[in-house]
Amino acid sequence: MNAELLHLAAMLALMAGIVLATVSDGAARTIRLGYLDHPGSALCRIAAAKGHFAKEGVAVTLVRFADSAGGLAALEAGTIDVGAFATADTLRAIAAGKGFRIVAGGGTPISTNTLAELDESIRAEEDGRGVVVLVPPSWPGSEKGLLIQLTAALIRAYRTVHNHPEVIAGIRPAQWYDPNPDYWKLERIWRLSGLQQPEMKRDFLAGHVYEEIYCDALDRLLLGPIDSALQNLFSKAVCTPNCCPANSGALFSQPPAAAAQ
Repeated sequence: MNAELLHLAAMLALMAGIVLATVSDGAARTIRLGYLDHPGSALCRIAAAKGHFAKEGVAVTLVRFADSAGGLAALEAGTIDVGAFATADTLRAIAAGKGFRIVAGGGTPISTNTLAELDESIRAEEDGRGVVVLVPPSWPGSEKGLLIQLTAALIRAYRTVHNHPEVIAGIRPAQWYDPNPDYWKLERIWRLSGLQQPEMKRDFLAGHVYEEIYCDALDRLLLGPIDSALQNLFSKAVCTPNCCPANSGALFSQPPAAAAQ
């Protein structure tokens, strides 16, 4: 009997060691998040300033960029891990063959053009001036959970903005914020910008928008206290053509080109 207890204790100790090693490995990973010096990147800065990344167990170092071109080049080169850059510039890079994957949204300038709601092309142009959060194609599938945690921190930042609008009262031009990558908004910008080429698969863009990461992050937070901010996001959450549950968990196990097959 004593031998059995010793064996059980040894197994429990081994399992505890494995868990601790896993946590330690995760804690050692610091995400270098590059962001555009633009009001639309405010969710990233608020998530850092208000401790939302830390609350989700993610260590993040913010790296500021003056323009999206430099930021996207750094993301491709691997000198940063995640980027928050201009929507239109990101879509053009994807159309040019870069394998970036959009996982969350950011801020978009509030339109002052009265024609924007009537003219789809004007609206798409203005939406293109917003910010999206993206990762390179090299992002490891084993770290999908880390990406969900990071996105959950951005949702927490949105909740801060929603419940305490004074934190962005001084931001000009004024922005509206939404951590949802919103495939259909991106598709409209993509289509009206003429980025879909004849040789591309019809769902080419869908292979680069991973809204299920956002959905999983939102689900995490819905397990806790639910307020009007989370209810608002949940009411608007819409799956993309390549989203969960059919492709959930599989999209990060293959390159974007394969995911769009």
